[in-house]
Amino acid sequence: MTLIPNLDGRSRLYAVWGDPVAQVMTPTLINPIFARHGHNLFAVPFHVTPATFEATWHAFRAMSNVAGIGVTVPHKIAAARLCDSLTPAAQAVGAVNSVQRQPDGTMDGALFDGLGFVGGLGAGRTRLKGATVLQVGAGGAGRAIAHALAEEDVGRLAVIDRDPAAVDFTVAMVNRVTGRETATRDMPDLGACTLLINATPIGLESTDRFPVPLDSMAPDTIIADIASFATPTRLMIEARERGF
Repeated sequence: MTLIPNLDGRSRLYAVWGDPVAQVMTPTLINPIFARHGHNLFAVPFHVTPATFEATWHAFRAMSNVAGIGVTVPHKIAAARLCDSLTPAAQAVGAVNSVQRQPDGTMDGALFDGLGFVGGLGAGRTRLKGATVLQVGAGGAGRAIAHALAEEDVGRLAVIDRDPAAVDFTVAMVNRVTGRETATRDMPDLGACTLLINATPIGLESTDRFPVPLDSMAPDTIIADIASFATPTRLMIEARERGF
């Protein structure tokens, strides 16, 4: 076990922002890595609401001991708008999940959600080419995942979200990447889906109900949920109960 040292006057902070923030696993995962490599750097969660986001951004930008910010729901799109530079993927998607603060206060945004999701599929990644995918959620993380799926050359990507503008953006972005009409707003044949993705906070609360019935999915469908709770969401519990 790696012991994590105490903070001192030379410590630097990697802030993790979200609303809610109780579910984030970033500090638990990366603080031992920082310690193991001898970095005097600490990931610390901060509960930042949309109402206070911009003021908090400017405050952290001014702090010289802030190394960067990890951005989670619902701030990924808002953070991208305030960054001074973006990686190509972040620019295409219009969202970031990691921001590096430079010594002069410049904020450089990057996006790893899509790459992380695709990599996390493991052997399932080999099934993406030409696949039919249903994705629930077109926020910052959802857009990143859709972008990565487009680069994996999925056959069809159906996107649903409560925000029609978010769906329109995601569909247009994916179709630009693939050069054809890959993405759609229309619900696919659920039995033909290779992959079902929950790219929303649905499931963070025990009363949340997922809008897609699993009883219509083929038994070999991959069910994926991006929620980072240590305990399974209702979607994942139901998927396991049904043998997915």
